[in-house]
Amino acid sequence: MFFLVKVVITYLDDFLGKGLGFWTLGKLFFYAWVAIIPECIPLAVLLASIMTMGGFAENYELAAMKSSGLSLFRIIKPLFYCVVLLAILTFFFNNFILPSVMLRSNSLLWDIRQAKPVMNIKEGIFYNKIDDYSMRVGKKSHDGNTLLGVLIYDHTAHLGNNVQLYADSGEMKMSKDTNFLIVKLRNGNRYEAITPEGNKKDTKPFSQLNFKELEVNIALTDFKLKRTDENAFTHHQEMMNVWQISDEVDSLNEKIAKREDGLDNQAKNYFFYRTSTFIKQPIREPVNIRKFYTSLSAPNFKTSVENAMNIARSSSGLIDSVNEGSKEDKINKIEFSIGWHEKINICFACIVLFFVGAPLGAIIRKGGLGLPVVVAVFFFLAYFIFTGAFKDLAAEGVLEPWLGMWLPLILFLPISIFLTYKAATDSSLFDIDSYLAPFKKLFAKFLK
Repeated sequence: MFFLVKVVITYLDDFLGKGLGFWTLGKLFFYAWVAIIPECIPLAVLLASIMTMGGFAENYELAAMKSSGLSLFRIIKPLFYCVVLLAILTFFFNNFILPSVMLRSNSLLWDIRQAKPVMNIKEGIFYNKIDDYSMRVGKKSHDGNTLLGVLIYDHTAHLGNNVQLYADSGEMKMSKDTNFLIVKLRNGNRYEAITPEGNKKDTKPFSQLNFKELEVNIALTDFKLKRTDENAFTHHQEMMNVWQISDEVDSLNEKIAKREDGLDNQAKNYFFYRTSTFIKQPIREPVNIRKFYTSLSAPNFKTSVENAMNIARSSSGLIDSVNEGSKEDKINKIEFSIGWHEKINICFACIVLFFVGAPLGAIIRKGGLGLPVVVAVFFFLAYFIFTGAFKDLAAEGVLEPWLGMWLPLILFLPISIFLTYKAATDSSLFDIDSYLAPFKKLFAKFLK
């Protein structure tokens, strides 16, 4: 489900019409499949714990273990150790393997997006997707290779429509290395305008070539998938481990502090005292501003006002510049902080959801792929929706990054404690009769 939604459906428009080979698509799908593993592990833990404990309870194995003196915590202890081990492996996967996979995946996806679609020359319409060429075909055969009524404008000299080719028929095919489109023209003319140096006349001479067969090789390098250097994508938080992200956050904090200190020094040493620079001795003691300005001569007063207006404009521009730069750095800092917490809280999500799933399985007493799947999907969707919503709030600056990323687990923690307590005390949480019993007693007493 994650793979279909996040990769196939989301990026389907970027794949279509690009002529991508099986190897390229296979690598992209493999990277995408590996990248969604951390997001699927909490769901897998939740579903597996419900199915396992539900199967024990359904087959009365859980009752047998409890009757022999084992508590629920003693029964689930081996499963808990397995989940903790899985959480540790998930952290190592997120921290060391996932950044490398995301780097290769995003760079390949970028190159696919930048690649041009394969040629689709239609009848009677000029095709201008080939650089420096414009082509029109009157008719095409069913195989797409035989052409009739061919018109080609050659703009390789970058002098306009200087070179024009007309042919009654022709053939089109790719070279063996797919780097060139070979067009063989038959029974046509080639016209080329000649522009001598210093020729300023409106009419220009041209050369004409009548041919029975002419071969035109058109380079198709722009249509081939070009790989970008992967180092250009290494500055995103998805391509970093937690230590690299921490270093990046520290660098951003230093950058923001340095920018704000520079603005503070600029205000203290430049803005507040420049209005008095036209006086020999700068003002160093508090004075009556009104008295000071009324004592100035007309030329000095005019200079002072102009100076103050220039300072106001300069300071306003500098403050806006600093605020914009700091705003961008703070946004980047939030993104890196979210990425740091995201790599860690998935590991704890496995543990919290285990203590949701294991007690649920013991309470509902159903194993297999029926009711456990429904319950697991319901709880995981709730967790997934909360995670996405609070993550967006953190990205917008409404919540602190740590709070936005950990709040879903904070909400699920009381649920896990409550369900674990109910399962440990053999509570009939989903038994409708237990909830109806007080009403039945009350109704019976009322009838008496």
